[in-house]
Amino acid sequence: MKDKEIAEMFERHNLVRGYVYPYEGYRSEYWFENSLSNIANFIMQHRDAREITLTDTMDRLILNTIGEFIDRCPDQAFLQQLLPHLIPMQLGEAEPQEFPCATDEEAEAYFDKQDSMEMDLGM
Repeated sequence: MKDKEIAEMFERHNLVRGYVYPYEGYRSEYWFENSLSNIANFIMQHRDAREITLTDTMDRLILNTIGEFIDRCPDQAFLQQLLPHLIPMQLGEAEPQEFPCATDEEAEAYFDKQDSMEMDLGM
């Protein structure tokens, strides 16, 4: 993602943090805007993972999956809203769509640049 896209995403303060645990190797971390379609798309884009954990910015659990299937979701009302977005993709009736999603490395690099610019300006 470009810096401008990352800045706009973080300015909205409505983010999900996605942790993707592959069968082999280390977890990957992502940031994206909290919406039902983004969450469903994220799950399906990473359906080959062993586990996906989604949290809010305070690291409170939104849901976790085993592969593409939801394992735990504390907010059952939210789950009922999510399923109409997720199930058609699970059944192959719809394809996951691309959406703005920053890796943790991209977000950290953006904020490091911001901090560096503020230090250069004497803020």
